[in-house]
Amino acid sequence: HRPMEFTKKLQEQYKLSTESIALLQEHMQLLSFEKKEVIIQEGQRDDYTYFVESGSVRAYVIREDKQVTLFFAFEGDSATTILGPSNTLTSKLTIETLEPTTLVRISRTRLEELFQRSLEIANWGRKLMEKTLLEYEHYFIEYYWMEKSTQYQALMKEHPQLLQRVSLKEIASYLNITPQTLSRIRAHIK
Repeated sequence: HRPMEFTKKLQEQYKLSTESIALLQEHMQLLSFEKKEVIIQEGQRDDYTYFVESGSVRAYVIREDKQVTLFFAFEGDSATTILGPSNTLTSKLTIETLEPTTLVRISRTRLEELFQRSLEIANWGRKLMEKTLLEYEHYFIEYYWMEKSTQYQALMKEHPQLLQRVSLKEIASYLNITPQTLSRIRAHIK
């Protein structure tokens, strides 16, 4: 079974040619996971780049005995610990599913080879990295400094589907607050 939904999104979003899609598909694998299944653990060797075909994942680290969610990924998003070339093959974070999820997986080595072989695929990779960097820039320059109530409201405005697909405990983890604090914030907003 080929990763159809993901490749359709690639064609729509990045205008990749049929030839480039076919080349990527040759090297992609579809993997299915249950809810709350760990895909890659922080500290493990990580040889693959993942994309969400269907479902959702979250990435987190454990610091001071507390899970801190770094990002959520949904259909069409990359769900990977390292995007692009890296000198380290060790995951810096843990990625787990939030619901039954199908991921597209491609070896980093193979992806690098495809970047070398195809300018179109290399440009797609560059656009993915730019998108990721812009998201980090937005998070650290604007979002991170907001008051927690304002952060929550911004998160719900930008990603209204979160409440249907992500638990309040995980949203609190993303906001770096306790679930009780999030409950108080939600009570004041209503």
